[in-house]
Amino acid sequence: MKLLPVSFLLILFAACQQPAREAGVQAVEDSLTTFIRDMRVALEERPQDDNIRMYLANALIESGQYAAADSQAIIFAKDSASLDKAFYIKALIALNRNDTIATIAHLTKAIAQAGDRSEYQAVMMNADLLLAKHQPKEAAAYYLLAQKLDSTSAEAQYGFGRTQEILLDRRMAADRYLLAIRLDPSFSPAYIRLGQLAEREKDIKEAFRYYNLAAKADPTDAEAFYFRGRTFLQLGNKPAGLDDLTKALSFRKDYPEAKALLDSAKANNFQ
Repeated sequence: MKLLPVSFLLILFAACQQPAREAGVQAVEDSLTTFIRDMRVALEERPQDDNIRMYLANALIESGQYAAADSQAIIFAKDSASLDKAFYIKALIALNRNDTIATIAHLTKAIAQAGDRSEYQAVMMNADLLLAKHQPKEAAAYYLLAQKLDSTSAEAQYGFGRTQEILLDRRMAADRYLLAIRLDPSFSPAYIRLGQLAEREKDIKEAFRYYNLAAKADPTDAEAFYFRGRTFLQLGNKPAGLDDLTKALSFRKDYPEAKALLDSAKANNFQ
Protein backbone atom coordinates (compact mmCIF):
# COMPACT_ATOMS: atom_id res chain seq x y z
CA MET A 1 0.00 0.00 0.00
CA LYS A 2 1.20 3.50 -0.81
CA LEU A 3 -0.23 6.89 0.06
CA LEU A 4 -0.42 7.62 -3.65
CA PRO A 5 -1.35 11.06 -4.94
CA VAL A 6 -4.55 10.81 -6.88
CA SER A 7 -2.93 12.52 -9.86
CA PHE A 8 -0.72 9.45 -10.19
CA LEU A 9 -3.72 7.18 -9.86
CA LEU A 10 -5.51 9.05 -12.61
CA ILE A 11 -2.50 8.65 -14.89
CA LEU A 12 -2.27 4.97 -13.99
CA PHE A 13 -5.84 4.37 -15.05
CA ALA A 14 -5.99 6.92 -17.88
CA ALA A 15 -6.53 4.18 -20.46
CA CYS A 16 -9.87 3.37 -18.85
CA GLN A 17 -11.12 6.95 -18.84
CA GLN A 18 -12.72 9.27 -21.38
CA PRO A 19 -10.71 12.41 -22.20
CA ALA A 20 -11.73 15.38 -20.05
CA ARG A 21 -14.07 17.78 -21.85
CA GLU A 22 -12.86 20.85 -19.98
CA ALA A 23 -9.57 21.96 -18.54
CA GLY A 24 -9.04 22.81 -14.89
CA VAL A 25 -10.86 21.78 -11.75
CA GLN A 26 -13.98 20.44 -13.43
CA ALA A 27 -11.93 18.09 -15.60
CA VAL A 28 -10.08 16.78 -12.54
CA GLU A 29 -13.35 16.28 -10.67
CA ASP A 30 -14.87 14.45 -13.63
CA SER A 31 -11.82 12.20 -13.91
CA LEU A 32 -11.87 11.54 -10.18
CA THR A 33 -15.56 10.63 -10.24
CA THR A 34 -14.94 8.25 -13.14
CA PHE A 35 -11.98 6.72 -11.36
CA ILE A 36 -13.98 6.12 -8.16
CA ARG A 37 -16.78 4.52 -10.15
CA ASP A 38 -14.34 2.25 -11.99
CA MET A 39 -12.66 1.20 -8.73
CA ARG A 40 -16.02 0.35 -7.17
CA VAL A 41 -16.88 -1.83 -10.18
CA ALA A 42 -13.47 -3.52 -10.01
CA LEU A 43 -13.87 -4.11 -6.28
CA GLU A 44 -17.23 -5.80 -6.80
CA GLU A 45 -15.48 -8.23 -9.13
CA ARG A 46 -12.44 -8.69 -6.88
CA PRO A 47 -13.47 -7.87 -3.29
CA GLN A 48 -10.29 -9.42 -1.85
CA ASP A 49 -7.96 -7.21 -3.89
CA ASP A 50 -6.35 -4.92 -1.31
CA ASN A 51 -4.67 -2.75 -3.95
CA ILE A 52 -7.98 -1.84 -5.57
CA ARG A 53 -9.47 -1.06 -2.16
CA MET A 54 -6.52 1.20 -1.36
CA TYR A 55 -6.79 2.98 -4.72
CA LEU A 56 -10.47 3.54 -4.00
CA ALA A 57 -9.77 4.85 -0.49
CA ASN A 58 -7.11 7.25 -1.77
CA ALA A 59 -9.46 8.60 -4.44
CA LEU A 60 -12.34 8.97 -1.97
CA ILE A 61 -10.09 10.97 0.35
CA GLU A 62 -8.94 13.17 -2.52
CA SER A 63 -12.55 13.88 -3.39
CA GLY A 64 -13.39 14.74 0.22
CA GLN A 65 -15.54 11.67 0.84
CA TYR A 66 -13.97 10.91 4.20
CA ALA A 67 -16.79 8.78 5.62
CA ALA A 68 -16.75 6.58 2.53
CA ALA A 69 -12.98 6.25 2.76
CA ASP A 70 -13.22 5.38 6.44
CA SER A 71 -15.66 2.59 5.56
CA GLN A 72 -12.83 1.02 3.55
CA ALA A 73 -10.58 1.32 6.59
CA ILE A 74 -13.19 -0.51 8.66
CA ILE A 75 -13.09 -3.39 6.20
CA PHE A 76 -9.29 -3.58 6.41
CA ALA A 77 -9.44 -3.47 10.21
CA LYS A 78 -11.45 -6.71 10.32
CA ASP A 79 -8.32 -8.69 9.45
CA SER A 80 -5.15 -8.31 11.54
CA ALA A 81 -3.09 -8.95 8.40
CA SER A 82 -4.42 -5.76 6.82
CA LEU A 83 -4.83 -3.65 9.97
CA ASP A 84 -1.91 -1.43 9.01
CA LYS A 85 -3.80 -0.42 5.86
CA ALA A 86 -6.73 0.71 7.99
CA PHE A 87 -4.43 3.00 9.94
CA TYR A 88 -2.83 4.30 6.74
CA ILE A 89 -6.25 5.33 5.45
CA LYS A 90 -7.14 7.01 8.73
CA ALA A 91 -3.79 8.81 8.68
CA LEU A 92 -4.40 10.13 5.20
CA ILE A 93 -7.88 11.32 6.17
CA ALA A 94 -6.39 13.15 9.16
CA LEU A 95 -3.66 14.63 6.97
CA ASN A 96 -6.22 16.01 4.52
CA ARG A 97 -8.09 17.50 7.48
CA ASN A 98 -4.86 19.20 8.61
CA ASP A 99 -4.95 17.25 11.88
CA THR A 100 -1.24 16.64 12.44
CA ILE A 101 -1.64 15.02 15.86
CA ALA A 102 -4.12 12.45 14.56
CA THR A 103 -1.99 11.84 11.46
CA ILE A 104 1.03 11.01 13.61
CA ALA A 105 -1.06 8.81 15.90
CA HIS A 106 -2.45 6.75 13.03
CA LEU A 107 0.87 6.49 11.21
CA THR A 108 2.55 5.38 14.42
CA LYS A 109 0.00 2.58 14.81
CA ALA A 110 0.30 1.55 11.17
CA ILE A 111 4.09 1.37 11.36
CA ALA A 112 3.99 -0.51 14.66
CA GLN A 113 1.64 -3.01 13.03
CA ALA A 114 3.64 -3.43 9.81
CA GLY A 115 7.16 -3.24 11.23
CA ASP A 116 9.71 -3.93 8.52
CA ARG A 117 6.86 -4.20 6.01
CA SER A 118 6.01 -0.55 6.54
CA GLU A 119 5.75 1.77 3.58
CA TYR A 120 8.79 4.00 3.17
CA GLN A 121 6.68 7.07 2.33
CA ALA A 122 4.57 6.63 5.46
CA VAL A 123 7.63 6.21 7.68
CA MET A 124 9.26 9.33 6.23
CA MET A 125 6.03 11.29 6.62
CA ASN A 126 5.80 10.34 10.28
CA ALA A 127 9.45 11.27 10.85
CA ASP A 128 9.04 14.63 9.11
CA LEU A 129 5.88 15.46 11.05
CA LEU A 130 7.52 14.57 14.37
CA LEU A 131 10.57 16.66 13.50
CA ALA A 132 8.30 19.60 12.61
CA LYS A 133 6.67 19.23 16.04
CA HIS A 134 10.10 19.49 17.69
CA GLN A 135 10.34 15.83 18.68
CA PRO A 136 13.79 14.93 17.28
CA LYS A 137 14.33 11.81 19.38
CA GLU A 138 11.05 10.29 18.23
CA ALA A 139 11.67 11.37 14.63
CA ALA A 140 15.14 9.81 14.63
CA ALA A 141 13.75 6.32 15.17
CA TYR A 142 11.56 6.63 12.07
CA TYR A 143 14.38 8.03 9.93
CA LEU A 144 16.46 5.01 10.94
CA LEU A 145 13.62 2.69 9.93
CA ALA A 146 13.31 4.55 6.62
CA GLN A 147 17.02 3.97 6.01
CA LYS A 148 16.46 0.27 6.63
CA LEU A 149 13.57 0.22 4.18
CA ASP A 150 15.55 2.13 1.53
CA SER A 151 19.31 2.13 1.96
CA THR A 152 19.68 4.44 -1.06
CA SER A 153 17.56 7.24 0.41
CA ALA A 154 19.45 10.52 0.76
CA GLU A 155 16.35 12.06 2.37
CA ALA A 156 16.33 9.52 5.21
CA GLN A 157 20.02 10.10 5.96
CA TYR A 158 19.50 13.86 5.83
CA GLY A 159 16.47 13.67 8.12
CA PHE A 160 18.39 11.66 10.69
CA GLY A 161 21.21 14.17 10.42
CA ARG A 162 18.77 16.97 11.23
CA THR A 163 17.65 15.18 14.39
CA GLN A 164 21.26 14.75 15.50
CA GLU A 165 22.06 18.38 14.81
CA ILE A 166 19.11 19.46 16.95
CA LEU A 167 20.27 17.05 19.65
CA LEU A 168 23.69 18.78 19.42
CA ASP A 169 25.60 15.79 18.04
CA ARG A 170 27.06 17.84 15.21
CA ARG A 171 29.69 15.27 14.24
CA MET A 172 27.03 12.63 13.68
CA ALA A 173 24.92 15.17 11.82
CA ALA A 174 27.79 16.06 9.50
CA ASP A 175 28.50 12.37 8.84
CA ARG A 176 24.87 11.81 7.81
CA TYR A 177 24.80 14.88 5.59
CA LEU A 178 27.94 13.65 3.85
CA LEU A 179 26.37 10.22 3.40
CA ALA A 180 23.26 11.83 1.92
CA ILE A 181 25.50 13.60 -0.61
CA ARG A 182 27.27 10.37 -1.50
CA LEU A 183 23.91 8.77 -2.12
CA ASP A 184 22.66 11.75 -4.14
CA PRO A 185 25.26 14.34 -5.20
CA SER A 186 22.45 16.67 -6.31
CA PHE A 187 20.85 16.80 -2.83
CA SER A 188 21.44 20.48 -2.11
CA PRO A 189 19.89 20.65 1.40
CA ALA A 190 22.72 18.49 2.77
CA TYR A 191 25.36 20.86 1.39
CA ILE A 192 23.51 23.78 2.96
CA ARG A 193 23.39 22.15 6.39
CA LEU A 194 27.12 21.39 6.17
CA GLY A 195 27.69 25.03 5.30
CA GLN A 196 25.70 26.15 8.31
CA LEU A 197 27.69 23.81 10.55
CA ALA A 198 30.89 25.37 9.20
CA GLU A 199 29.53 28.86 9.88
CA ARG A 200 28.91 27.91 13.50
CA GLU A 201 32.60 27.07 13.69
CA LYS A 202 33.38 30.52 12.23
CA ASP A 203 34.88 28.89 9.13
CA ILE A 204 33.39 31.14 6.45
CA LYS A 205 35.58 29.79 3.64
CA GLU A 206 34.46 26.23 4.34
CA ALA A 207 30.86 27.39 4.60
CA PHE A 208 31.21 29.10 1.22
CA ARG A 209 32.60 25.90 -0.29
CA TYR A 210 29.48 23.97 0.74
CA TYR A 211 27.07 26.71 -0.30
CA ASN A 212 28.83 26.87 -3.65
CA LEU A 213 28.40 23.10 -4.06
CA ALA A 214 24.72 23.46 -3.12
CA ALA A 215 24.18 26.10 -5.81
CA LYS A 216 25.91 23.90 -8.37
CA ALA A 217 23.96 20.83 -7.28
CA ASP A 218 20.63 22.64 -7.69
CA PRO A 219 20.86 25.82 -9.78
CA THR A 220 17.30 26.80 -8.79
CA ASP A 221 17.63 26.39 -5.01
CA ALA A 222 16.86 29.82 -3.53
CA GLU A 223 18.40 28.92 -0.17
CA ALA A 224 21.67 27.88 -1.77
CA PHE A 225 21.98 31.24 -3.51
CA TYR A 226 20.93 33.15 -0.39
CA PHE A 227 23.57 31.51 1.78
CA ARG A 228 26.25 31.68 -0.91
CA GLY A 229 25.38 35.33 -1.47
CA ARG A 230 25.68 36.05 2.23
CA THR A 231 29.09 34.43 2.43
CA PHE A 232 30.22 36.28 -0.70
CA LEU A 233 29.43 39.49 1.18
CA GLN A 234 31.26 38.25 4.28
CA LEU A 235 34.28 37.45 2.12
CA GLY A 236 34.22 40.93 0.60
CA ASN A 237 32.86 40.10 -2.85
CA LYS A 238 29.90 42.46 -2.94
CA PRO A 239 29.03 42.19 -6.68
CA ALA A 240 28.82 38.39 -6.49
CA GLY A 241 26.85 38.62 -3.25
CA LEU A 242 24.30 41.00 -4.76
CA ASP A 243 23.99 38.77 -7.82
CA ASP A 244 23.33 35.67 -5.73
CA LEU A 245 20.77 37.41 -3.53
CA THR A 246 18.98 38.67 -6.63
CA LYS A 247 18.92 35.12 -8.00
CA ALA A 248 17.56 33.81 -4.70
CA LEU A 249 14.64 36.24 -4.96
CA SER A 250 14.05 35.29 -8.57
CA PHE A 251 13.65 31.65 -7.51
CA ARG A 252 11.53 32.48 -4.45
CA LYS A 253 9.58 35.70 -4.65
CA ASP A 254 8.58 35.61 -0.99
CA TYR A 255 11.99 35.37 0.70
CA PRO A 256 12.14 38.15 3.32
CA GLU A 257 15.62 37.25 4.59
CA ALA A 258 17.09 37.50 1.10
CA LYS A 259 15.28 40.77 0.37
CA ALA A 260 16.35 42.34 3.66
CA LEU A 261 19.98 41.36 3.13
CA LEU A 262 19.94 42.54 -0.49
CA ASP A 263 18.49 45.91 0.50
CA SER A 264 20.99 46.25 3.33
CA ALA A 265 23.94 45.36 1.10
CA LYS A 266 22.83 47.83 -1.57
CA ALA A 267 22.67 50.51 1.10
CA ASN A 268 26.17 49.53 2.27
CA ASN A 269 24.83 48.54 5.67
CA PHE A 270 25.94 44.91 5.57
CA GLN A 271 28.06 43.90 8.52
